[in-house]
Amino acid sequence: MLSRAQEARVREVLGSHAPGTSPAYCLEHLAASTQIPAGHLADLAAFVRRLRVYGACQTSYGGICSSDGQATKRLLITGVASDDHTSFGAPDEARQSP
Repeated sequence: MLSRAQEARVREVLGSHAPGTSPAYCLEHLAASTQIPAGHLADLAAFVRRLRVYGACQTSYGGICSSDGQATKRLLITGVASDDHTSFGAPDEARQSP
C-alpha cells in the first residue's frame, strides 16, 4: 500500500499540467517521478486503478511516454483535465479502515 504522501505526489503529477495538454506516463516513469520505489509498482498500479474508477485519470495501452519520449506498448497513465481536481481526493475517502 502506498503512503498518503506517495498518493499525494501521484495526484500532483497527474493533476498538474497546462490546459490542453495531457502528458502520459508509463508506470515506471510515473513511479520515478513520484519517488516510489520499483518494489511498490504493484501498489502504484492498484492506486492508478482506483484513480481511474473515480475518473481522476485515464489509462491506455501503447503510445508515447511523455517522460522520455519513447514509444511503448505498456500501460500509459494520463491525468484528466479538471478545473477543480476534486476527484483526485476521492480515493483517500475510500481508504477508511473497516
